Amino acid sequence: MRLRLFIIILGLARAGSAAAQASAELPYYSPDTVRVQQLAVAHRASVRQHFTATTPKAASGEYREHYRKIGQEAAAEVYNSVRYAALLDPVLEPYVQRVFGQLVAANPQLPPVQLVLSRNPVPNAHAMGNGTVMLNVGLLARLENESQLAFILCHELAHVQARHVDNGLRESLTTWHSKELKREVRRIVAQEYNIGSKLKTLALGMSLSSNYHQRKYEKQADSLGYVLLRRTPFDAAQAYRALQLLDKMDEPYSAERLDLARYFGCAAAPYAYEAAPAKPRSIFTVGAKAATVLETSDTLKSHPDCAKRMRFVRELAQGAVADGPPTAAPAPEWSRVVALSRLEVVQSWFDYDCYDHALFEALQLLPAQPQNAYLRSVVTLSLYELRRHLVDHSFMEVVGNISKHNPDNFNQLLTALYAWKAEDYKGLAACFAAPPAAAAPSTATPDEYALAARYAAATLADEPTAALRQEYLAQYRQGRFAKLLFAKDPASKASKYTP
Repeated sequence: MRLRLFIIILGLARAGSAAAQASAELPYYSPDTVRVQQLAVAHRASVRQHFTATTPKAASGEYREHYRKIGQEAAAEVYNSVRYAALLDPVLEPYVQRVFGQLVAANPQLPPVQLVLSRNPVPNAHAMGNGTVMLNVGLLARLENESQLAFILCHELAHVQARHVDNGLRESLTTWHSKELKREVRRIVAQEYNIGSKLKTLALGMSLSSNYHQRKYEKQADSLGYVLLRRTPFDAAQAYRALQLLDKMDEPYSAERLDLARYFGCAAAPYAYEAAPAKPRSIFTVGAKAATVLETSDTLKSHPDCAKRMRFVRELAQGAVADGPPTAAPAPEWSRVVALSRLEVVQSWFDYDCYDHALFEALQLLPAQPQNAYLRSVVTLSLYELRRHLVDHSFMEVVGNISKHNPDNFNQLLTALYAWKAEDYKGLAACFAAPPAAAAPSTATPDEYALAARYAAATLADEPTAALRQEYLAQYRQGRFAKLLFAKDPASKASKYTP
């Protein structure tokens, strides 16, 4: 009897576990902003206190006033960054805080530090002078394992310990307020010709000098960060691989061209999408335009000088580095972190009103997850917003420009977006609404994203939407899309979420 009861309980537990695993992961959202507001106020106070405590006493009054204003701007910036972008979800935030806590515990000599996980989709991280480390979820989504995350955080902790932010600020202010600079400006202004160009040259020289010092700090942070990492249980060999990833961070998940015909090509939208860019045909040989210094260097990269930094880390590690992708499968917990982070990236681009990026990121992920209801909802909602802005003559506010600095497949999407007309979106949405191959009819209760996408699809198809609006507002009156979709509806009182 006991054995039978145990088997029944075990079966129920397994069924519950399977149901939990089958439940869709979704980006985090909460209309309750009390906790994030308190966190933002605390960080603003911390920055103010830091600038008050570090104001140079022996500097000139002009210098100290400049320093005070920078402090005010920094306090306002950190408040806005935390208040409107801090990600306080129940999965990612506790995970990165646990890793951060392990690093701090292994390095007790560090000054007081704190970590904020940001919804910012740009793959980056940075430290502030008061000890705050900001980690963007866009960077978390691009790493391969926990040890790479640990090195990124150690690099930022090294900036804090070495006071790079404070030192860099003082170096800049000392230069700006130096007698030499003021004398040079007076000399240029007193001249008769080319005053503007000479002032620009002077400013460019100062900028290049500042960049040099910033890169010097990056090398120092790599060195000290590696030392900090070696004191922890994490794999220090992954520091090298983390820099390899940073070097390619401006590239998309995949360089493959988007299969736009697969998603938006059907009888309802008979567009011909090129499989590859057309090659120029000419009987003449024309020399290519000479590339500029900016184009032949990595100056425009989000993370410059990675090749030099990798060589330096290899020397520090005496060759014991992880060179290339890991061969072992990632831990299940890490796989979940990356998957959730990628969804947060998609949603953040959408919440930032960057519908071209939101659509691009969703289309990048769909080939591996063709039946992902969330990704399909974001595509439909992006089409809805793109058409709305096109009709409202504000399309350029939510869609970027085609540029040689963009990835080729992102330019491919932009080319299509600029070609589509307002009347085309009905057919485009109809093409995309066709169920993917082998897709079984869904019997699950629609979540907020699915309901919002249904409303958007009905609007694009010129179908009645009153019942869908009522259904959404009945369940999600303070939902993420309440004001975005139903701003003119007096029943909706929620404000749009802005990261």
